[in-house]
Amino acid sequence: MKQSQTKAQLIKAAERRAFVLDLRRTGANYRAIAAQVIARFKIENLPKGYDSRYAWQDVKRELDRLNKERDEGAAAVRRLELERLDRMLAAIWTQVIAGSYGAIDRALRIMERRARFMGLDMPTGIDLTTGGKQIQVVSIEAVEPVKQMDDE
Repeated sequence: MKQSQTKAQLIKAAERRAFVLDLRRTGANYRAIAAQVIARFKIENLPKGYDSRYAWQDVKRELDRLNKERDEGAAAVRRLELERLDRMLAAIWTQVIAGSYGAIDRALRIMERRARFMGLDMPTGIDLTTGGKQIQVVSIEAVEPVKQMDDE
């Protein structure tokens, strides 16, 4: 962000980018978007040389901003879920240490959930569905090597 931009300019740019993204969502091409932006905001209030390329940049910047917000939100939710799992495990830990089979089972389920949530478990296979046919891909470790016969 340039220091020379005023708060009013930043607000106008944000309004323009939101408008441009709404137009793009409707399927408008960048040339049509630029024309509508010029009609609505007036050419003298837009960056010099505003055209379809600039409209594309506006869409890209707005999408980048929204993606960053989504990623930051997802990170906060992940952190919250991990905190919940930690508290659940802590609540039953003394029973786990004491040897309660029920608590041990529950702790293992919490630990499995945590591992799945964090992507710690390696998949043993992936099911792919294409054209109504199901294909299973398995890891190399899950397949026994083929014994080769020596030529006599």
